[in-house]
Parts: sequence; C-alpha cells; structure tokens
Amino acid sequence: MSNEGDNTCPLCTEEMDLTDQQLKPCKCGYEICVWCWHHIMDMAEKDHTEGRCPACRAPYNKEMIVGMTSNCGKLIGGMSVVKKKSQKGKNKTSEGRNQLGNVRVIQRNLVYIVLLPLKLADDDLLQSKECFSQYGRVQKVSISWTAAGSIQRNPNGTCSV
Repeated sequence: MSNEGDNTCPLCTEEMDLTDQQLKPCKCGYEICVWCWHHIMDMAEKDHTEGRCPACRAPYNKEMIVGMTSNCGKLIGGMSVVKKKSQKGKNKTSEGRNQLGNVRVIQRNLVYIVLLPLKLADDDLLQSKECFSQYGRVQKVSISWTAAGSIQRNPNGTCSV
C-alpha cells in the first residue's frame, strides 16, 4: 500500500481519508484504515490474543497507535486553522460540515438502511419485534424527511432510515 496514487485500504477496499492515511500501524509499512485496525484489535481482544499485522504478522503496539492518533488530531486541527483563514466569508455551520467531509464516523450502535420500501417507513413498525427489535434494543428510529414534512422518497419508490 506504499503507492502514493493508491488511497484504498487493502482489507476493506474503502477509500482512505486523511485520518486513515496518517495511521502507520506496523513497522513493515503495510497501511490499513482506522476502521480495519479497530476491527483487528477488537477481534483479538475478544479472542484474548494480540492484534497482528495482516502482512508480516507482527503484533500491533496499541500505545503507539493511540499516540499517533493525538498527533493526527493536531494535524487536522492545524489544517482547519489554515482553512478558516482562507475562507473568512463562509458561515460557521458549513465550515464544520466541510471539515468532516473526509472523516469516517464509526458507531457500532448505528444502522443506516437504504432502499427501504415506503410501506415499511413507520417508526413503530421498524421498532417492533417483527423488524429490528428481534436483533436487540432499538434506541431510536429516524426516517429521512423533506423540509415540507413528508418522507424523502427516492425515484424508485424507496426511502432511507
């Protein structure tokens, strides 16, 4: 993964954002995204083993990665200061969203459903035992709504939840 033009994770084949590109988990130079690294570490923790590099099988040093994360946060913070200086005319809400454009948010308790038939777009139905409650406790269901107050419909008669 040392090719500069190739910005995809070799494990999940997702495009690597700025945070992922700063992650250097192994001395052998094999680069993976933050999500895959967390997945490897979580699986190793469940098995009571240590997370290892998929390329050279060397154990990952978790403390080194945590330290690298703080350096990455400083780098991103510095970039946002430069960006703010160059974009004085923009409003603050769009600045916050633009800064998060290349960040992947990982939440284990979040499920995003696309192409859901409109007849199933009901909060109570989706929280029932017949739908998602059979897999665990549902904290919240949020259907995509338009500004006019109707369900945001896709051209193929589906919606997102």
